[in-house]
Amino acid sequence: MNQDACIIFDIDGVLIDTRKSYNESIRQTVQYMVKRNNPTIDNVESLVTDDMIFNFRKSGMFNNDADTSYAFILSIVCGPSKISDLHIFLEKITGNATANGIKSVENFLLDYSKDKEKVIRTMRMLNYPGDIDSSIVARVFDEYFYGPSLFKKQHSADAQYYFGSPLIENDVLLVRDSTIKKISDYFDMRLGIVSGRSRVAAEYSMKWLFDYFDTNASIFLEDEKREMGKPNPLALIKSIRSMGVCNAFYVGDSAEDLLMVLKAREESHLDIQLIGICPPNYRANQIRNLFTENGTSLIAQEVNELPNILNKVKTQF
Repeated sequence: MNQDACIIFDIDGVLIDTRKSYNESIRQTVQYMVKRNNPTIDNVESLVTDDMIFNFRKSGMFNNDADTSYAFILSIVCGPSKISDLHIFLEKITGNATANGIKSVENFLLDYSKDKEKVIRTMRMLNYPGDIDSSIVARVFDEYFYGPSLFKKQHSADAQYYFGSPLIENDVLLVRDSTIKKISDYFDMRLGIVSGRSRVAAEYSMKWLFDYFDTNASIFLEDEKREMGKPNPLALIKSIRSMGVCNAFYVGDSAEDLLMVLKAREESHLDIQLIGICPPNYRANQIRNLFTENGTSLIAQEVNELPNILNKVKTQF
């Protein structure tokens, strides 16, 4: 492999399966907050499906799962009263989420609702986006995901609402040790991370594999200012440049990963190629089509295919 190249990884959906951790944190946060607002409502958790979560994410502006939780909470509280109508309503909202992120949901609800004051009151009550001290949504989400002990480690604060087992425990490590060793050899240990999760969460779930990555060239976006989040390309550009190289691969699985790479190429003039991770299912096929339509030629079904892919293209870098 060219000595002037590095490889940067996303974590969620690439190195770790988060469907039972982050997705479940969204569901539990939504259920808690909606029931807190209206204790009589039933079956809240069933309204938040993986398909709807995916629809938010594929818009390219819902990389932060607390954003997704907020969008669901606001939509359910301000939507139709009947559960059957609410399900259809949520499908419409999630299917029409745009690159404006949570603003697209807020604007949709303000246009839809006959009681605009209720929408505004709910937005003020949720006070999102905000940190754990100013927004209950941010706090409840992190308490469910981290659990009391890791929450305190991440935020230097005690949990207030959730004291059960951390949902981060449901993370499933996808990448094998042998895969990371081979990739590390290809790039002479120039491996970095640009991920939406925190360093605390990354270290916890990646265990010993975390040591393979150059932490000085890694950026954990949850620990950064909100405006640094994907698809802002600044974190990726900074990560690549910190390794002193001009060529890079970014391994990602989402629309915001693609947008980040495209923007980083344009703004930095670095040679960055996206390696898209697309499992063989109908949701990933939508992202696969998005990748191929935007010139992504390197696509794998899962991260452990990377050594073979890199071996085939190594003469190009």
